Amino acid sequence: MECVKCSVCHRKFDDTTLLSLHHEYEICFDINSSSLPEANFSCPLCNKRCYDPLVLQIHVNEVHDQVPVQISESQPPPPTAAATSDSLYAQDLERRERMKRQYEQQATSEVCVEQWQEDEDAHIARMLQEEENAQSFEEFQNRHGGSTRTFAERARWNLDKIYKNKSISQAKYEEYKMKLDEMIAQPIETTESRSTDIIPMISKLPMGNILDRRLCRPGCDHISATWLDQGWACGYKNFQMLLSSLRSDPQYSMHLFGHDVSNQVNRDIPSVSFLQKLIEKAWTAGFDSDGRQQFNNHLVNSTKWIGPTEIMACLGHLNIKTELFDFHQPKNIEKSIAYKYLFEWVRKYFQQQQQQQENKNNNIIHPLYLQHE
Repeated sequence: MECVKCSVCHRKFDDTTLLSLHHEYEICFDINSSSLPEANFSCPLCNKRCYDPLVLQIHVNEVHDQVPVQISESQPPPPTAAATSDSLYAQDLERRERMKRQYEQQATSEVCVEQWQEDEDAHIARMLQEEENAQSFEEFQNRHGGSTRTFAERARWNLDKIYKNKSISQAKYEEYKMKLDEMIAQPIETTESRSTDIIPMISKLPMGNILDRRLCRPGCDHISATWLDQGWACGYKNFQMLLSSLRSDPQYSMHLFGHDVSNQVNRDIPSVSFLQKLIEKAWTAGFDSDGRQQFNNHLVNSTKWIGPTEIMACLGHLNIKTELFDFHQPKNIEKSIAYKYLFEWVRKYFQQQQQQQENKNNNIIHPLYLQHE
């Protein structure tokens, strides 16, 4: 069996376990160090003095096992080297066994501590889960329904913020402040938030290394948040972009907006406050009663976040067929590649929609309403 050596005192051990026990329980020092402890252990067979009893035992075992001992007549006969070696070796074995038992007990104790820690963590997790489950429905609404600030309060806060950042002049600030309630209540989305003709511009860009691409209906506009509704209205903005696409579709234009797609004069899109009223009407008609309870039956003049279910309720009330797809991360798939399933579904959607529209001799592909969690 190959021995292992201590890197400090250079003692040899039969295995790594004994070496670790040595480091854990025994005195260990560099023999070349300038400050060494006193050598208090003397060999009974020679003049050698040792710093550690185990080192003395090893010395006797290795050096004096076969050396004859000279007996003086004036002194009592000392124990033979073999007897001393056997005695010291037995003591060494006993000490090593004791150290090994202590080591095993310590390891067992550490395992118990780790197990206790795991049990304690599980207990805390259960307590937190029970505490969360015990929270009132009102707290759940506040957490998932968005801020408790009203539309007007948040708009005023945003207005003060952009004024402090010197994004608007003093005159504009005073003007907006005076007209704030009127601007919130307007049923039509402001033109400053809409970017038209985005899709035609993208279609003119060179393909480069792109092999293929699918684009939405050219009438689909990009609608962004302004200081009036910034920070909470992303769900409404997505809905407005979807409506801008439906407006250019003959199947929906007359039904939703009351005029044909050939009417290029009226291209208005409902404002956020108007959409809030439409969603509440859908609730009143019986659509998505569970969602209505989550929002405490109230959405108008609030800054609560909305999602796909509120859009489905609104479109369903307007007799528009919708489909909702929920993408969960598979437990047996890494998170870094789970998104590929969503991307693949989106790719197939545009491919299939394009094929269907080509068969109908039109070029209408509506965008998807995507929102996380």
